[in-house]
Formats: sequence, C-alpha cells, structure tokens
Amino acid sequence: MANQMNKTIYDVIVIGAGAAGLFYAASDTLCKDCRRLILEKTDKPGQKLLMSGNGACNITHGGSIKDFIYRYGDDGSKIRTCLYRHSNLELMDFLEEGGVKLLIREDGKVFPASMKASDILELLLKKIAERGYELRLNSGVCGIFSDAHKLVTVRLSGGTELLTKKLVIATGGASYPATGSDGNFFELMERDIGINVTRLKPALAPVYVQNYPFSDIPGVSLKDVAVSSGPHSARGALLFTHKGFSGPAILHISQYVHPGSILHINFLPERNLPDVFRQLKSEQPANGRGIANYLSQSFGLPKALTEKMFADPSRKVSGIGHKELENVAHLMMDRRFSVSGTGGWNEAMVTAGGVALPEIDLKKMSLIDCPAIRIIGEALDINGDTGGYNLQFAYSSARTAHEPLQSKEIQA
Repeated sequence: MANQMNKTIYDVIVIGAGAAGLFYAASDTLCKDCRRLILEKTDKPGQKLLMSGNGACNITHGGSIKDFIYRYGDDGSKIRTCLYRHSNLELMDFLEEGGVKLLIREDGKVFPASMKASDILELLLKKIAERGYELRLNSGVCGIFSDAHKLVTVRLSGGTELLTKKLVIATGGASYPATGSDGNFFELMERDIGINVTRLKPALAPVYVQNYPFSDIPGVSLKDVAVSSGPHSARGALLFTHKGFSGPAILHISQYVHPGSILHINFLPERNLPDVFRQLKSEQPANGRGIANYLSQSFGLPKALTEKMFADPSRKVSGIGHKELENVAHLMMDRRFSVSGTGGWNEAMVTAGGVALPEIDLKKMSLIDCPAIRIIGEALDINGDTGGYNLQFAYSSARTAHEPLQSKEIQA
C-alpha cells in the first residue's frame, strides 16, 4: 500500500453517480470546507435514472409509507426504520422545494409533472455542485483497502490511490449494464473487503413461456389480472409483447419463476369461477354470437385476446357443450403456461440479490466490520416492486447513510 503521508484526505468519496449516489451527495450537510468527491466510471451521470419510467421517471409512490414495507418482499421489515425516517413525503418535499413539480397519478405513482426524468437529474447535479462535490467521470475503481476504524484507500483503474474518512458505495446492481451498473463491483467487494454477496438475478423482467400464442397482438394490454406461480402471486396490469408477457403484474412475479415453472393467469380477477360458469351456461342457449365476440362483449376482454384464445373463435356459443363451457371458464380464469425463461440483464429493471443485509448496520447503512464504508441503493440485497419503490429506497438509504461516524470509528 502506498504511503499515506502527504496525501489529500477526502471527507467522503461516493462511488457511483446513479440515483443513490446522487441522492447522497445532493443531501450532504457536511461543513462547507469538507472535501467531497463522486467517482463515476462512465462518461455520463444518472444514465439509468434517465431511463426510468421510459424517460418519465416514476420517482416514488404516493401511498402510505406503512404500505411500502410489503413492496420489498420478505426483507421489507428490515428497512422499516430507513423508510419511515426518510419517507416518500420527504422525498417529494425535497424535489418540489428544489423546483421539480410533481404529479401523482390515480394509481399512486409519482412523476415529475413534466414527465421528464431529466428534470430530476438536473436538480441533483445542481445540488451536488452547491454541496461542493467534485464529479469525476470515466473514473473506474479497481480496489478498496481498509482495516476496521482506519482510513479507506480507493484505487482507481489508472493506479491513482485516494484516501477518505468515509466511503459510500452506490454502484447499483447488474441490470442495464450499458449504463455502468454491470455487477462487476460485487466481485471487487467480495475480494477486497470480504463481504458476502447473495446470488444476483434479474428482477422486474418480462416472462417468456413455451408455445407463446400471443406474438401477433403486441401492445394489447389488460388493466387488471392476477398472476401466480407456486406460493407467489401478483396483481396488476399485463402487457402482451412480441415474445412474451410484461406489465407490472408480470414484472413482479418474474423473480420467482424459472424455466419449468407454471405461470397461472386469471384474466378476470374480480370474478369467481362458479359465477363465470353459471353466466356462461345461462347465456349459452340460442346465443348466435361467435365465442370471441361473446367473451369480449360479455366479460370486457380485448377482442384481439379472445380471438387468440380459441382455435375457432367464430364458433357459435350455442354450439358449445357444458363440458367445453367449463374449459372456457378455466381459460379465462386459470390459463396456464410453462415458463421458458425471463428477460436478462438488458431487459430487467432491477437486480435481485446484492450485498447481504446481515453485513450491514441498517441504522447507518454501514458495514458492521468497517463503519467507514456505507453501501446504499441497489448494491444492497433489497429490491422492490415496480411503481417507484426502488428509487424511493435509493433515496431513503442514501439519507440514512448520512448518520455521522463516531470518533472511535475513524482514525486519520
């Protein structure tokens, strides 16, 4: 290790200029003369933030923060304090006080009123400049070295070494690798600071199935379906694409399925099977409509979908026997598909897996064995549903990581 004498010592270095790293820097309240630095390995900050919500940036959700806990799977309760302390309301106040007007849709999703993610990025970049942060682009990190309660050394890819009292790791997950979050930093952390990283898996991704029958109706969607696989279930919108299923309900279930899983789709989640079957039986006699037209008109399903559900969509309802009517009811309420796979890293919105939570003091987002290192955002083994929950955690964890170091936790 290079001699530390006569080297500039930074008060804080942030690795990663994505949402979490920028939120951390933008809300920094260190003294004016403190030395601050953000290292970003690509040539542009906030690339994934600009992509979020198809460029509109669903920044959070407007519901009760108490309901957020259930949006992060089994580990949601572990980040309760983090979310409560720095809630969605705090995040919305932060943005609006900075000049970004917000829009809350009927479904609770919160966007900038302009529907431009660039408005949020511009605010964050303005804030980090006001806080005195130097932003170094094209500055990849190839090593981290620290003993407990000592300064942290950060080695850049070109060989330069920097010293810091506090290191904030905001390197993201492995989704959309072209934006810089390619997952390679997890290997570095395992190698250099010996922390446990749980298995990485694409999450919030499309689901592909065997013999997919809807390839010629891309863009058709349903506002409300119920999907399940094994013990896991979700409800929400569904979108048919050229290759498979997408939409919020599918994105949520994607991390729980694998090739060979059975995916159940209920196109009529507000109804129950016996009632649907009774309606079919009562309306079937002398019904001269084709089955596709009938189901579309009577059950509110897109005609493009009902036409694809049957080999002969024009077959008259009156000519279908009771046993076949049972099959029709099941097709609408429990259509089953064998999963062939899910979208990979280039299609997944977030990463399941990351730095294992038992490694982290979640009151400060610090490594238990090295409090001078904080880890935030998607680099942690926390991922939320679609709907603004992942960007909310980026903010909440970033603000939590500002909890001050104790004097015994750092030695110059």
